[in-house]
Amino acid sequence: MRTGFIDWNEKNVYCYVFENLKHVDTINIPVEGELKPSSLAPLLKTNIEQIYLSIPFHFLTLRELTFPFSDKLKIKDTISYELEGLLLGSVSDYSIDQIITEIFDNGCRILAVCIEKTKLHKIIRTFSSAGLEPKIITSIDLCLSGGQSEKIIEGLTLNMESRLEAAKKEIVTPSVNLRQDELSYTGDIERMKKSLRLTASFLLALLLIFGAHTAVKSAAQQKETRLLSQKLQTAYQSIFPEDRKIVDAARQFKGNFNMLKEKQSALAGLPVLDILNNIATLRSKNIVLNEFNADGKNLILKGTALSFEEVDHFKNNLAGSFEVPKILNSDATADKKINFTIIMQEKKA
Repeated sequence: MRTGFIDWNEKNVYCYVFENLKHVDTINIPVEGELKPSSLAPLLKTNIEQIYLSIPFHFLTLRELTFPFSDKLKIKDTISYELEGLLLGSVSDYSIDQIITEIFDNGCRILAVCIEKTKLHKIIRTFSSAGLEPKIITSIDLCLSGGQSEKIIEGLTLNMESRLEAAKKEIVTPSVNLRQDELSYTGDIERMKKSLRLTASFLLALLLIFGAHTAVKSAAQQKETRLLSQKLQTAYQSIFPEDRKIVDAARQFKGNFNMLKEKQSALAGLPVLDILNNIATLRSKNIVLNEFNADGKNLILKGTALSFEEVDHFKNNLAGSFEVPKILNSDATADKKINFTIIMQEKKA
């Protein structure tokens, strides 16, 4: 992440640019009079993702206080009461943070760091108007002095290298952060909201794509189902042409199939090929067989012969291999041939 630490003093604004806490650049902007957003325009070219700001120490009001405890949260909760009467105006008009400068057995000594909210708001507005809203507002001078107010008052004569090193420390662990309460930084929250909005938009787009895909797939499946149903009806009609009324082709096909299976089981015990071969050897050349039926009990032969004598002779031949062959009917055709039907049974062992 590219981070900019702005070190603002009376005569210059230095911007130390860090990339993953490695110093990569320093930009210097001279300050004449009041700092304006337009003066900060050169900093926008650095593509900084987050800003830390150190303000001049003369903007700050410093007060030394002693507490009978050293817990930072307790100090934060009670410091405003301790500062009553020590600041110009109401304590509520100030943004306040503290640095613990000394810890002893029965408490600690702190340096209260205060700035008027109106002045702090103006500073924030100046930098935000330039597109450089600071995430943290601190003071390098406080960091370098270790919170010793007398060192700040006497003046710090430290070189740029020392301030650069202090800036890096402030990025990791700020000495103070004056952006408190209603002036707290909300950029991370806004970025999170924006990220959530983008995520929600992305999810909505995915849902729309998924919905469209599901609709197209469903339509394709319905079309395929209709085509399969049509093919099934066509196949059914070709197999069972006598069944012209088709309500449910699949169910009707299943019913007819079961009926054929029952017929198959009825014939399963008959050696049909052997029977037909036996009959073929017993008939004379003047007899033509054109139909054979078996219902599991009776064998029925239908055919034509040249004479009644041929039919009777054929029946007698069958009697040697089958039980009680009988001629059911016989009649002459227009071409003087004899149609006949013989019923008999397979001979039991």
